[in-house]
Amino acid sequence: MQQDRIYKISWRSILTLMFFGGLMFLLVCFSIFLSHIFISAIWLLLAIVCLGYAFYLLKKRKEAKAFYWDDEGIVIDLQGNKVYWEEIESIQYSNVRGSKSTVIYPHYTFHEKIRIRRKKLMPTPAHSIDWFYIEKPKEFHQILMETWEEKTFKPKS
Repeated sequence: MQQDRIYKISWRSILTLMFFGGLMFLLVCFSIFLSHIFISAIWLLLAIVCLGYAFYLLKKRKEAKAFYWDDEGIVIDLQGNKVYWEEIESIQYSNVRGSKSTVIYPHYTFHEKIRIRRKKLMPTPAHSIDWFYIEKPKEFHQILMETWEEKTFKPKS
């Protein structure tokens, strides 16, 4: 099972989250001096969420967790869960409100099987890989689509 190409988590997303988390933390420091306790608590919560998620992504990058595909299927999340090639009905590009992603739609007959494998409470009809997290997302989508076409092409004998 050879991995075609590994797409790591983007430094840009990590640094963006760290920047905004740090900026919000500075806003908390200034708002405490202005005695806006409620606003300070909200900004502090947002800062903790941004910084926490940035450090989570940094940890996953250091652990070499990434998005890739091999002979079995496509890794759809940072926990290493896969959707196998034979389970996939289609793969599409999505651009909803500026949030670009590659969306993998498994055939409806496999939703329950994937749910059990991922240990989720509810089945998911589509698995989205957001481009915000990936280095070279356009290349990722283009090569994945080419690989998908090769996997679905079945010559007649």
